[in-house]
Order: sequence, then structure tokens, then C-alpha cells
Amino acid sequence: MATDNAVIPYGVGVDIGCRMSLSIFDAPASFFNGKTHQLENLLSDHTKFGMYETHKIKHDHPIMESRLFREIPLLRKLKTKAYQQLGTSGGGNHFVEFGTVTITASDAGIPPGEYFALLSHSGSRGLGAAIAKQYTQLAVKQCPLPRQVQHLAWLNLDTHDGQEYWNAMNLAGEYAKACHDDIHARLTKKLGLRMLMTIENHHNFAWKEIVNGKECIVHRKGATPAGLGELGIIPGSMTAPGFIVRGLGNTSSLNSASHGAGRVFSRSECKNRFTKSELMKTLSNADVSLIGGAVDEAPMAYKNIHHVMANQQELVEPIGTFSPRIVRMDK
Repeated sequence: MATDNAVIPYGVGVDIGCRMSLSIFDAPASFFNGKTHQLENLLSDHTKFGMYETHKIKHDHPIMESRLFREIPLLRKLKTKAYQQLGTSGGGNHFVEFGTVTITASDAGIPPGEYFALLSHSGSRGLGAAIAKQYTQLAVKQCPLPRQVQHLAWLNLDTHDGQEYWNAMNLAGEYAKACHDDIHARLTKKLGLRMLMTIENHHNFAWKEIVNGKECIVHRKGATPAGLGELGIIPGSMTAPGFIVRGLGNTSSLNSASHGAGRVFSRSECKNRFTKSELMKTLSNADVSLIGGAVDEAPMAYKNIHHVMANQQELVEPIGTFSPRIVRMDK
């Protein structure tokens, strides 16, 4: 959705700047051979999930020195928590996983072939959630709307609150990237491999872009940028491939594509429909091992990624795939 000089905090979402980050290494897909247990231990020992797990040894990152942590009162209160959660992942559908990448395009940046890879999905943690909550409340007070659409209240970017939210949102997006950078740096060091290529994209964010000749605020909640030539990754599920894509710059979709397969069943419905044993059997049949996770994230909860990709051929061009092999999620 594009708006004129206004930003809708709920239209950005609670997990501001939630992103996908893919690292492709200078190792073939056969790197997995005989190393499954070792790689499972790496994910168990060096990734942290949920509200309470944090790294004992913190890595510094320039984002924590941002002036906004001093200038915006809400961010000042959140700085300590943000530092504690740096390099961690959330609950729900957030994950860190090892898998294999197949590059099919000759102009992808690396030669076509099969590679060992690391993929992560998470966002701005408690920092983003607190920003979303406070500024949505401010928007609702300043922009009275009918009750059923109250959550779509906006902040004018010419106001103090609008500018403050815009700055806080951008900081949360940079913080989400910093978390991914930390996750990938920790695991890359332990693997002892060289990174050949990184592909990243994010959703739950707003951008200033030109739409029909005018600068607008483009909101992508559950959608990802797909500008001409822009690389991204659209994940499937624990047992389905994610697609590495290049944007086609379709202005009819505001240069956007889906950010994932999307759900067929809600979390509560999954708990009623599926059992843990069904989940484990599905994973076993696909030769995928899971650390943590629950039935609400079962592969059966998600749409068929091949159908989803077929429905957006005008938006993105696939140049490769990522297939999960070892998946780590919140307990």
C-alpha cells in the first residue's frame, strides 16, 4: 500500500524490519556428509531464540551507538534490552537453518551449482515490538477512525510523532540486520568457511519510493521489495524449498512480491489438526532434522510454495533455490 506523506505503524507491522538473510559458502552441498550431528550442535550452541535466551558473550555493533538511542525517549528506555537481544531470534516462524543452495542462473553472481548455505529469518525483537505498540497508540489517538479499522490510523510525516516513528522504524530495521549479521558471523567463524555471497531482503517496513511520478510511502507488511534486478529469497516451509529471486520491477504490484509461502492454517488450527508425531514423520520423510519448533509451524501449515511462485511470475524471476536440511527454531 502506498500513502501520501503518512505512515501507518500497523501497516508496517509489529516485527519491524523482519528479514531473510542467506549466506552461501565456498563449500559444496556434500559438506553435509558425515557432519549432521556436528552441524546440529553448532545451531544448538550458537543460536538463541525466544524472549529469554541471550548470548553470554555479546558482540559490539555500531548500531548500538546510534544517536537515536539518546534522542528518542522510548529508544533510550529500550537500549539495554536491545543490546541484550542482539544476535538472537524471536519465536513463532523465526528460524536459523543449514541447507543446500542450487544456483540455476548464469548471471547470479556466483557460478551455477550446488552449495552449502545458511538461512535465517527474524526481525527487530522487543525493540521493534515496543516501537510498533507505542506509535500505533499515538496514531489511534491522533487519527480517529471507525472502530473496525482503528488499527490503520496513520501519522503525518510532517508532525513530530510522524518523524519520530519514521526514525525509530528505520533504526529497528537496521537493528534487525545487525542481529542477522551477528548470527551469520558467529556461525561462519565456527564453520571455518568463506562466504561467497549474501542475499538479504526484508518486509514489515515502509520505504519512500516514487509511485506514478510522486514520492509516496510504500508499506510492505508481509510483502518484500521486488524492484528491477533486486535479489531476494521467498521461503517455503521446513520441508519445501525457498526460492532465490530477482525482481522484475512490476509497478502494478508497487515493485513487491510475497515474503513467503503464507499459511493455510492458523497456529491454533494447527494445534487441533496435527500431532508432534505427524510433524516428526513428515520431517523424517524429507530428511530434515528439527531443533525446537512446534506443530504450529508444521510444513502442513503452509501453502504449496510452487503454486505461490507460479502466481507471481510477473513479479519475480527465480534464479535458484534453498532447501532446508537442519532447522533450528524456538522451543
